[in-house]
Amino acid sequence: MFNDGNRSRRDFLKASAAATFAFHYLPSRLLGRDAPSNKLNIAAVGVGGMGNSNLRACAGENIVALC
Repeated sequence: MFNDGNRSRRDFLKASAAATFAFHYLPSRLLGRDAPSNKLNIAAVGVGGMGNSNLRACAGENIVALC
C-alpha cells in the first residue's frame, strides 16, 4: 500500500505526526496566545480603596474569590 517507490509506512507516520504537531501546537505559539495556566488565580479579602485599584489593575487575571 505505502511501499510504492521510496515511501514507507514509517515515513507516512512521521509525516502525519509532524503535521499534527504543526497544526495544533505551532499556531497558538506563533500568534502569541497565552495558555490558561499562565494566568494567576487571585482571591481578595477586605478589598477597599487601594485594594479595589489593585484588583482593577489585575483585570486580565483570574479573580476567583472576593470577600
